[in-house]
Order: sequence, then C-alpha cells, then structure tokens
Amino acid sequence: MIKNKISLTQLESFLDKSAVILRGSMDSSEYKEFIFGMLFLKRMSDQFDKKREELMKKNSHLSKEELNEILEDKNSYGDTFFVPKRARWNIGFTDKESVFHSAIKDYKQNIGEELNKALAAIEESNDILEGILKSNINFNKTTGKNQKIKDSVWKDLIDHFNSGPILINENFEFPDLLGAAYEYLIKYFADSAGKKGGEFYTPNEVVRLLVQILKPKEGMEVYDPCVGSGGMLIQSAQYIEEQGGDPHRVALFGQEKAGTVWAICAMNMILHNNSDAAANIEHGDTIINPLHKHNGTYRKFHRVIANPPFSQNYNRSEVKFEQRFSYGFAPETGKKADLMFVQHMIASLKDKGVMATIMPHGVLFRGGREKLIREKLIEGIHDEGETVIEAIIGLPQGLFYGTGIPACIIVVNKNKPDELKEKILFINADAEFAEEKNQNKLRPEDIEKIDYVFTNKKEYDKYSRLVDLKEIRKNEYNLNIRRYVDNTPESEPENVKAHLNGGIPKLEVEGFKAEYIKFNFEYPVLLSGSSEFLKYRDDISEKDLIKEKIEDDASVKESFTKMSDVIEKWWKYAKDDFSKIELSKENGHKISDIRKELLHSMKKDLVKVGVLDNFQSAGVFVNWWNNIKYDLKTISSVGWSESLILDEMIVKEFFSFEQEEMDKTESKLAEQESLLSESLEEVDYEGEEDKKPTKSEITKYLKTEIKELKSLGKEKDMKELKGQLDAIEKYDKEVKTLKKELNTKQKELEHKVLLKRLGSEGSKHHFDNLKELASKELTEAEASSEDKFKGKKRTTVINALKKDITIIENKLADIDDFMNSIGGMIESEECKLLILRKHFDLINNELNRYLNNEKRTLIAIFENFWDKYKVSSKELEKIKTITKKEIDSYLNKLGYYND
Repeated sequence: MIKNKISLTQLESFLDKSAVILRGSMDSSEYKEFIFGMLFLKRMSDQFDKKREELMKKNSHLSKEELNEILEDKNSYGDTFFVPKRARWNIGFTDKESVFHSAIKDYKQNIGEELNKALAAIEESNDILEGILKSNINFNKTTGKNQKIKDSVWKDLIDHFNSGPILINENFEFPDLLGAAYEYLIKYFADSAGKKGGEFYTPNEVVRLLVQILKPKEGMEVYDPCVGSGGMLIQSAQYIEEQGGDPHRVALFGQEKAGTVWAICAMNMILHNNSDAAANIEHGDTIINPLHKHNGTYRKFHRVIANPPFSQNYNRSEVKFEQRFSYGFAPETGKKADLMFVQHMIASLKDKGVMATIMPHGVLFRGGREKLIREKLIEGIHDEGETVIEAIIGLPQGLFYGTGIPACIIVVNKNKPDELKEKILFINADAEFAEEKNQNKLRPEDIEKIDYVFTNKKEYDKYSRLVDLKEIRKNEYNLNIRRYVDNTPESEPENVKAHLNGGIPKLEVEGFKAEYIKFNFEYPVLLSGSSEFLKYRDDISEKDLIKEKIEDDASVKESFTKMSDVIEKWWKYAKDDFSKIELSKENGHKISDIRKELLHSMKKDLVKVGVLDNFQSAGVFVNWWNNIKYDLKTISSVGWSESLILDEMIVKEFFSFEQEEMDKTESKLAEQESLLSESLEEVDYEGEEDKKPTKSEITKYLKTEIKELKSLGKEKDMKELKGQLDAIEKYDKEVKTLKKELNTKQKELEHKVLLKRLGSEGSKHHFDNLKELASKELTEAEASSEDKFKGKKRTTVINALKKDITIIENKLADIDDFMNSIGGMIESEECKLLILRKHFDLINNELNRYLNNEKRTLIAIFENFWDKYKVSSKELEKIKTITKKEIDSYLNKLGYYND
C-alpha cells in the first residue's frame, strides 16, 4: 500500500486554513486572487524543482558551469513551466549587482512587492502566461497610503504554504487532485462572496445540466464566451471522461471580460493539467470583439455553453464582426444586451453545432427590438435559412448567487431533425428543486428528468410540451414558458358538505392513491367507513398518531425491506466491479464503464419495487457517485489507500473496547456535571440581574457567607452553606478529573487510529515532518528579537514548541512498541473491505433518505386531511356556544353583567 499521499480532504483543509489567514484583512471577493496566486506560485515552483533535480541527476557528469547552463535554459524543461530565479520558492539568488535575494519561503519585508515581482518573472518566462498574472493579481494593494495586507500576514501565509505538502502529481492520491481542490476553493469563495460570487461562478448543478444537455464528445471544440473561472469548460472535459472518452482530446476555448477572473480561469486550466486550454482563454469583451479567430474571422465551434451576465449595456460603434448579429441589434441602453450574447453564440456554432445558454426570462417576451430579434430566431431568418431554437427550459428561482429571479435555458441546434423543424420543446421545471438555506439547488433527479425529457422530446402534463410554430405565431412570438406549459398546481379541493357535517371525502382520499400505493399502503389503516365520507378510526385520537400508524404499518415496513434487499443484492455484484477499479489503466477496466453498468442496473432494480421512479433512482445513484468519485480516482491511481477509511470505521473495527471505555467516562462525566449543576442551583444566590451566576461567583459567595456566619456564631446556618460548598467542590473536582481522563483517552485513541492507518514507517515519517516543522519554527522564534512571535508572546511560543517537540520525540521512540500493542497496521485486504463497507453504507443511507422523503409525503397527505376536515363547522359552533356560555357564566359571577 502506498503511504503518505496527499488526499483531497487534506488539501481542502489546508486551503481552508489559507483563507482563514487572510479573512480578517478584507472581503473574500478581494483576497481570492491572492490565495489562487500563492497556490499557483507554489505549484509551479514545486514542479520546477522536481524537474530541476531530474536534470541535475541526468547531467551530473558535466562541469558546474555546463550543468548550470542547462539548468537555467528554459528549453531544458520541456512541458514543465520554467520558473526564473526570482520566482523560486525554495532557492534564493544573487543578482548581477551581487545583491542576495531571498527565496519566497524566506521573505520577511516588502513581501507584497516581492510577490508581485515573482509573479511578473514567471509570466515573462512563459509565453502561455503573457498578460495573465502581473496585470491582474496585485499582492501589494493599498488603501490610501497603507498596504491592505501587512507583511506579518503575508509571512503567516507563506509559512503556512511552506508547512504544507509539495505540490507535485507524484504526491497526490490521483493526478487531478490539485484541480479538484482548486474547484473546491472557487466554490468556497463564491459562497463567501454572496452576490459577487455570481460574477465568476455558476453553481455546479446548473453547469452539469447544461453539459448533460450538450453532451460534448471526444474531438470536439467547446467554447464559453463568458467563461468566468472556467467551470463549464472543466465540466465538459470531465463529462467526456465520465462517458469513457479521453478528456484531453477536447479543445476548450473561452473569453472573459474581467481581468482577475480571466487570470483565475487560466490558472484553473493549468492546475487541471490542461495548459493548452489555458492558452485558449482570452481576455476581452466578447460582444465587442471575439478574440478567437480563424481565417481572418471569428472562430466557430461544435459546442457553445455559457451563463452570460444578465442585463448589460453595450456600444454598437465599438462592435467588430457585425455579421454575428444577423437577427438584429438589441437596444444599446436599458440593459438589454442578452440577445446579443445569444446571437454571438449562434454565430459561433459550426454547421451542426449545438449551444445552451442561461438567460433571464425577459428575453422570452419583451417587446420592441427584442421582439423583432426573437421573431427572426423563431422563423429561422438568417444566413442558413432554418429555424434554430430547439428548446426553452424554465429553471427554479433562487439558483444563482446574488439573485432570486428565475432564469431559463435556451438551446439552439443548427442541425434540428426534420420532424422538429417547425416545433420548439418547452420544459417548465421551475417547481422541482431542493430548497436550501442560502439558495435553491437542482437535485440529481431534477437534472436527470430535464435531460431525459429534452433528449427524447417527451411530453408530460404540466411539465413539457412540443409546441408548433403556428401556435407561437398566434401568440405574436411570445415565448413565455407558462403560456405553453402551465404548471400552476390545482387548487386545494374543499368539500363544503364535509366542512359542515364532518367526515373526509372518499374521492379526495382516493385521489392520492398514486402516492400511497407506492408503499402498498391501505388507507383503512387510518380511516373507516365505506360511504361518501370517511372518518379517522377511534384509535387515532391525535394528529401525531397518523405518523406513528404509517411508520408502524406492515406494508410500509415491507417496502423499506424490499428496497434494502434490492440494494444489498445489487451491491454483491457492484462491489466486484469496484474491485476491478484498482490500477484500472493496467487491467483495462474504465471507471466510466463501471459507472454506466451500475447506474443502469440500480435504476432497473429499484424502479421495479415501485416506491421510487426512474429519476429518483438515478438521483440515489448520482448523489452516491458524487460522494465517492474521488475515492474511485484514488483507488484507480494508487490502490485501496488507507486515507479513504473514516476514523470512526477504524475505531469501530479495531478499537471498540477503547471507545466503550470513553463512552463510560463520558457517561460518568455527564452524571457528575448534572450533580454539579443541581448543587449550584440549590444555592440561594441570584447574582447580577439577567445573568446566570457562574460557578466561580457562587463559590465565592458561599465562602464569604460562611466566613460571615462563623463570625456571628451562626453554626447551624454556616454548616448548611458549608455542606453546599463541599458538594460543589466535590462534584467540580470529579468533573475536572473525568474531563482530564476523557481528554487523555481521546488523544490515545487518536494516536492509535493514526498508527493503525499509517503503519510504523508511515507514522515515523509523519512525526519526523511534525518535528522538523516545529524545530524550524522554534529556531525562528528564538532568533527573533521581537516580544511577540506570530501574534503571541515569544517566550510562550518557545516553551510551547519545546514541549511539542518533546512529545513528538517520545511518540517517535515508542512507535514500534505501540504498533505491536495494536496488532500492527491495517492490511491491504482489510483496507479494501473497510472502504467497500464505507461505500455500501453511503449508498444505503442515500436510498433511505429518498425513501423517508416519500414516506414523509405520504404522512403529510393524511395530516392535511386531519387539518381540513377533522373538526366540522357544526362541531365548531357547538364548541363556540359552550365556550360562550362558560364565559358568560364566569363574567356574571364576577358581576360584569347586570340583571
């Protein structure tokens, strides 16, 4: 088993801490480029150092001068980026004036300025980076006369990166790990930036939908004219890989107006090991001047995908290649350039090309010049003379950062089938989504359904419809989605007779049969009667009993059991397929092939039971697959790595006794804390107004009172308070002892888990690294002349570091004996079984989550009947009359009424 590879979780955690260092200095929308820039510098330098070492070994027979000439010739480095002396992380240099310049890791002053010089140097040495870094990332930003970020903060960030992993592919659990971490970081900043996040990031689920609609293939050219941070292009390549194609055999192109975002996008491509794509990312306003050229005009592509900025203005006098806008020019003012983006994308398509773009709903129905453009788009009045709009898809509101407005997808196909030439598919998917705290989200089943309906041109009531152009012409080219697919829910039925006399209309109950038949549930479990109206059974006296009855119902339980049996049966052959993933390049088994086979078989098996439909079953699979896809990449790259096993699984498998002992200690601690709390509450002391008194305040009060009572000779009262104080001190001492004991056991267990995971050699390497970092920091602290070191008192830091080093040395000395006591490290086969168990637990949990959602829907139906019809109007009138009599009688007794 290969040890000490960097996992995605570790790298994400490392990058999180990087952001924390800068968080207090400025808004995340401002400092994101600094984290990206620092990560890029470190990555380039680490790769360069590795290549440099290889060159040194290869040419060790040469003289010092000859070797140095090779090492400083950028042509020697092939595809590896050349890092000039000024941009090297680990090696300082002396310039022509004999002035020594520190390596980046040793910067101490004027750090922002020095980092800018490093960025400029690496850009000037690599043609592919021309104009990207030094013009768009400024580490030396100022507010007035003051630097936005002080040298001390920069030093902390550099130290953090210096303490982190060496960023070369050989150190990663899978080759694209750094790219995956970069995507995580982009989303992190988008989430933090709120509204501004939408300027450079489109939610992953929306991107996935667009890519799935377009279905890019190997050998294609894919273009995003508003590329942002590059997510749509990255996902297009990943989709090709997922379908079994070569992700490096797709040409990616993009253009971005914002300089900083352009730089982030280019770095994104490079960190995804796609330097060719980075070279194809242009900087500029796409409407004014598309910068991808071919034979003297703008370039055309097989697929175009975009989420353009909504509601922009533009200046026609600056526009180049006006022939792109053969449908007409939108107003230059009034923020109505949306259809200009659409036209540019259509013009950028090859003869059989397809595009999908996000648009605001306004483009579907606004009048004026936009209506004229829309009319020509619908009628196909342009160079090729054919209709091009294939579909319009309505999305839920609140999907995008910073705006709650709903949006739509416009799909254009320059090669529409003959039977669809005079039709447009409308899909109204705005009601199906997951509602989350900050914004709504498309679920996998929503994406699967939209894609299936679009791809197969299916028509579903209140969801999708193929609309003939004749109807659209009658509506004066208004493409408002609800005009063609109205998904307004049916109004809640209200039975007047039932409201007046009581009972639940049998027709209403049977109207929901499609929902409860999923579980083979029979409503007589809850309702009795055979006539026009039903009533709740006598044993259901409270609304809460509805949930209890449904959950206890044998048919409902049997449905869960059947689904569990299906997933267990499916897993028996699924885990065999997973076993083929290890080192898949050698044995010919592709992850993409395994995915297709498992998805198909799972959907088929789950749908048969009847609780989940085809799309929900796909949702179960996709959610699960997204949770394990990086695990599978790791298994494919390095085998069944111990890093994929959760700590709690190691504890459960190997250290259950230790966990039981900790649980016992926690139970004792909870008991003693409860007794301590009760003892404190027994003391007659209120403390400050509106504040609960602390233990310290109460004990101080008791001691003062005891002393006072003793001086007054009030022995009895004094003894009572002394008893209270003794009880508090006793329980407090016990709590402290148990907390210390629990903390010791927790640390011991964590140490055992670490050793069990890494083994003897891996653990030694781990602690050697920790000791080296602590020793280096100790040396720096001891050499410092400042009273404070990294924001803390220097002497305190020194003492803490010395203590840490001693603890590490003790652990190093005891590793071999400790390993014997825990039965050695996890064996390869054990590792594999635990990872497979983890994957099964994940799919099982995902399935149960979907099943429980369906069960909650069933419960809600019958709870709603309770709310609507349980108490009739006549009963309410009786209750009202009785209540009024009781109140009148009471008021009369009080003398409020006069005879």
